[in-house]
Amino acid sequence: MVRIERVDGGYMVFDEGDANTLYWGRYFGRPVNTSKPRQGDKLAPLRLSRYEALYLLEKNEIEVYRGLKKTKPTPFRGRSATTYLVYKDLRERGLIVRSGLKFGATFAVYLKGPGIDHAPFLVQVVADDYKLTGVEVIRAGRLSHGIKKNFVFASVDKQGRPAYATLSWVKS
Repeated sequence: MVRIERVDGGYMVFDEGDANTLYWGRYFGRPVNTSKPRQGDKLAPLRLSRYEALYLLEKNEIEVYRGLKKTKPTPFRGRSATTYLVYKDLRERGLIVRSGLKFGATFAVYLKGPGIDHAPFLVQVVADDYKLTGVEVIRAGRLSHGIKKNFVFASVDKQGRPAYATLSWVKS
C-alpha cells in the first residue's frame, strides 16, 4: 500500500520506491523536481492530482494521511464530478490521462505514456446538456489539426455513463 501525504491541498508521495511504483508504466503523478523524467531519475516528491488520488484510493492502492491521521479526498461535486467520471472511465480503458491545460483542453490522453508516445487525444469535458457553438467546434478542430491530435468532447449521461464525440478534419 502506497502512503500519500495530503499537503496544502495537494497529494504528495515522498517515498522514492512508492513514487517509482506509481509513475513508471502507469504514469500517476508528476515529479516536482523534473518535468521530463527518465529512467533512473529521482521521482520523489511526486505530486498527484485530486483525480489521481481519488482513483487510486478507490482501487485500494493508496492510503492518504494528513500528518499522522488517515484521511480521504473530498468527493467531487458538480462539474468536477463529471470530469472525474470521465477521468476514471479513460483510466479503466487502460489509457494514460494527464492534464490537457497547455493544449486548452481538460485532458491529454496517451496510449502508452508521456515521453513514450505523443497524446493522440485531447478531451474536453462538458455538461451533458451543453450546447456547442460553431465557433467552439471550429476552434477545437483547428487546434487539434494544428497539433495532430483528435479532439474529443466528453460528457456523462443521467445514468453516470461517459459518452464521447470526436472531431477530426476531413480534406475535401
